[in-house]
Amino acid sequence: MASLFVALQTQTANAATVDTNAWYILLNRNSGKALDVYNLATNDGARITQWTRNNGNQQQWQFVDSGG
Repeated sequence: MASLFVALQTQTANAATVDTNAWYILLNRNSGKALDVYNLATNDGARITQWTRNNGNQQQWQFVDSGG
């Protein structure tokens, strides 16, 4: 009886690097819409929605290092 040996080589996945000085537009993969602060609000508890991408300030997001 012949046997077959197959060796698979896998590479370790690397985490994406996030630049904490850069601004990002976060898009929903399914709808293509951007994460948006509703009505340009700046108050605590402001509503976040999906909206057609317009590259406005309300769609610009920055990641902050939490020290973890």
